[in-house]
Amino acid sequence: MTTFHHTWIVEVELEVTNPDEGCAQRIFDALVAYGCDETEPYPTQVAREDGRWLEVSLPVWAPSQFAAVAAGAATLADACGRVGAGVGVVRIAAAESSRGHEAYRGRVRDMEATAS
Repeated sequence: MTTFHHTWIVEVELEVTNPDEGCAQRIFDALVAYGCDETEPYPTQVAREDGRWLEVSLPVWAPSQFAAVAAGAATLADACGRVGAGVGVVRIAAAESSRGHEAYRGRVRDMEATAS
């Protein structure tokens, strides 16, 4: 296992099973507690108006991509637990940069366009 740690960008799509007024914002606010001056703005966020779905990107320190996924999952699980958010489907990915995530989404769109 490597011992060198660096910043990874973790992107998460999250289905909230018990949405109520402001649940997504409370999750985002709980995630801010993990931020520091070097990670501002933290985290980036998108949410459906009914609160049933949100997307968040957050930086984590980890020695590998899989460790970054685990760190992001643990951070999000803690944030959701703090605000009492019920969680359904979760999609999580880690890349060395936001550009890495964008390139991946482009490759997926290309594959979907050629699939029969």
